Parts: sequence; structure tokens; C-alpha cells
Amino acid sequence: MPIDKSDQSCDTAIIGAGITGLCVAYSLGQGSTNRHRFDLIESSDSVGGAIQSTSRDGFLAEHGPNSLLIKDKRIAVLLDQIGLSGNSDELSAARSEATKRYIVQDGIPIAMPGNPMALLSSPLFSLRGKIRLLAEPFIGRYKASKNNEAEESFADFVRRRFGSELLASAAAPFVSGIYAGNPETLSIRHAFPRLWAIEQKHRSIILGLIARQIGIANDPQQLKPSQIVSFRSGMHALPKAIAAKLPDDSLHLGTKINSIEQENGRWNIVWADANGVQHHKNYQNLVITVPPHRLGSLPLEESIIASLQSIQEIESPPVTSLVLGFKREDVSHPLDGFGMLVKQSENSPLLGVLFSSSMFDHRAPEGHINLTCMMGGSISPHFADNDDQVVLDELQKLLGVSAKPVFRHKTSWPRAIPQYSLDYQQKLDSIKVCEQANPGLHLAGNYRGGISVTDCMLNGLELGKQIIQK
Repeated sequence: MPIDKSDQSCDTAIIGAGITGLCVAYSLGQGSTNRHRFDLIESSDSVGGAIQSTSRDGFLAEHGPNSLLIKDKRIAVLLDQIGLSGNSDELSAARSEATKRYIVQDGIPIAMPGNPMALLSSPLFSLRGKIRLLAEPFIGRYKASKNNEAEESFADFVRRRFGSELLASAAAPFVSGIYAGNPETLSIRHAFPRLWAIEQKHRSIILGLIARQIGIANDPQQLKPSQIVSFRSGMHALPKAIAAKLPDDSLHLGTKINSIEQENGRWNIVWADANGVQHHKNYQNLVITVPPHRLGSLPLEESIIASLQSIQEIESPPVTSLVLGFKREDVSHPLDGFGMLVKQSENSPLLGVLFSSSMFDHRAPEGHINLTCMMGGSISPHFADNDDQVVLDELQKLLGVSAKPVFRHKTSWPRAIPQYSLDYQQKLDSIKVCEQANPGLHLAGNYRGGISVTDCMLNGLELGKQIIQK
């Protein structure tokens, strides 16, 4: 096997070209006055990780994330720098009329109230539930010592602050839509840190949100209003655009890592590129952004693998995305919104459905619609294996679908979204201990610091800055 001996040293190796790894690389390439040399090493033949898109017959199907929330100035700046800002033909903002979020209750999709007045008349909540919700400003902060527990679950947080009705009718379906998770086992502090921080600072969620609206507690990086976007050719346009801006010869696809060893405070890595050329390089920093369950497959030292055992065991339930296209005339529901989520009490095979062609242009040909059906998750992982007919029967009941689809694309993720469970702090502590014991090692990805595309991008950009400033 040929060996490349042109350069035996480099500043940083980044393993994994998902959105986090790409943003680390972009930050290193853009933020260094003296060129910071790095290798971005990816085993597959494409960038983006779970962010992939398929176009066929005028339909567009996302394999993973369906949109990007622009709420931070740093994301807006990045999009501008890579040519995906508002001046680009690629950027596709969510339609302003597609704002409704439906919750399925008693077999009927009911629109979530969009304002306080709509809340008073919403059939989703009883009068007692509405009164309990309005009592939220008078509820005190969580006291861990009183409850003999360091962590509070998302479900307990919502019950304590807003009551059981809001949990069942709105908050729990919301968790299913974001995490495909179980609200009883997710940590409020880690899974929803912004909600937790509002309570810590303002005591009341309602009062804290009011304070933010009037500018008392604004983040200097926050954009108002925030914007939900995608891209004309799909979400994969985002990682592709970032990759196109990386320095020449820094991105390596189709690679195989043969060994990773520490020596004299640096990292010796032997890897083969797509052409079979063997590279043996010495790096000051090693950034690993692969999913947690894949950490054990890397040729790391046994002591590192052992110290990260709990990270490899982070629950990541199976999730399936089934994208179906129909003629518009074959669906009776107006599809006038973002999509619908399903209450657990409905015993539905669906977590929810995104009305993809209502949200964004270029998702279906003229006279057709595009539905993205989500299944599986922590509570009902077996539903990830639903066959099409089960889904079609449910769509007929909920949305009035009366014909077979004219388009189909299915993506199954056996280990999809990391769950920030009640023992998550211990897992974070083990990561920090591992990094401190192995100078130059950095672990990043959607299992640390937030699961959303936005969080992964921000965490990657920030990590790149930290490495340069060391």
C-alpha cells in the first residue's frame, strides 16, 4: 500500500464530517491568522452525516433534519459567508401561513392555540387545566434538596409548573417531536436548558418569557425574530456549502482509520484515503465527532474506550422517516400548518407528521403534497418498523388520505437521537475527565450541548475558536 510522506505533522485531526465536524473545520479555517492545518477525516463518501436529501420526480425527501432555526447571529453570518443567505436562490424560508401546530386528540387534529385568547377557547384543555396553567407565575423554583433528587425530569417540571393536562396535551407530544423521547426520563436541565435557565433566573416561565419579549433578558447573539429555513435542494445544501469553503486538501472522504496512538503529548494517526494511500501523521489536537455508539469502533487506546463506556451507552432510540407524496385532491385536510404531533394516549403508530410541502416550496410538484411521517422513539420503538399500510391507514383516519402515494422514500435510523436522561450530568463529567486525562482530545456532537442542527453548528464553531486560542 502506498504511503504519503509529504507531510508528517498537522495541527488538528477531525474525525467525522457531520455538521459538527464541518463547523469545527470551518472555524479553524476561517479563524486563524496563520493557517491552521487540519485534516477532516470521514469514512463515508459524503459530508453531512444524518443531513442528507433525496430529490426524485419533483419530490424532495429529507433523511434526517427537515429545517434549520436561525435564531443566532453567528448562524446568520455563517450562512452569508458560505453563500446560503437571503441573497441566495437556495435559501427557502418557511411560509408565514404555515404556522399552525396540530395536536391529535380523540382522533382529530386540533390546532394549538397561537395566543392567550385562543388558549381560553381551545378544546385541548379543560377549564380546570386552563386555570392551572395561568397559576404558573405563583409556582416556586424546583428545590433538589427537598425532593432528594439532583435532577428533575421534563415531565415533572411541566406538571409542577403548568399541571398534568398541559403535559399530556401539549408538552409530551412536543418532546416526541423533538427528541422522540420519553418526558419522564429526560432531564429538564440538560434536554431543555433554556427553559431551566428561565426558571432559575425569573422563577416563572411566563414572567421570564415576558421579560425576554420586552428586552430585559436578551442574549446579545439572539436574532429577533428567529426564522425557520431550509434550502431549495434540501438540507444537504448546508453541509455541502460548508465543505466547499474548506481549504484545499483538508477534507478526506471514504477513509479508513487504522490506528490512533498518543506519543509525547501528540496524536499519531494512521489512515488510508479513498485511493488506498496510507497517511501517517502527527497531530496536536484530536476532535472526535462521530455518534456516541460508534466511539468503541475507533482504534483508540483501551483506557480511553473504557473511560467513555457510559457515553457509548447513551440511549438513542430508533426512528423512521417515511416521506409520502400524494395528489392534493386525495387529501381532505387543509394541511394549513407546520404539521401535527400525536398524544401518547392516542396509541398511534405515528409520532407526528410534517406538512413538508406546506412549510417550504419545492417539496412536491404542482398539484401534489408531501408528508413526512415520523415513527419509533423511546416509548414505542417497535413502531419504527411499521409497514406502509399501517401508516396509510393512520393518515386516512387523521388527514383524510383517500389514495395510494405517488412517491415514497423511507429512511430508518436504528440509533437516532441521543437522550439527555436523568443521569446525563454523570456522562458529561466522564467526558470532561477523559479530555483532561488526554490533552488535545475533544469530543463533540449532538450528544453534547444540544441535539438541534443549530446547537451542533454553534458548538462546532465555538470549539474551533477554542482550539485556535489555546
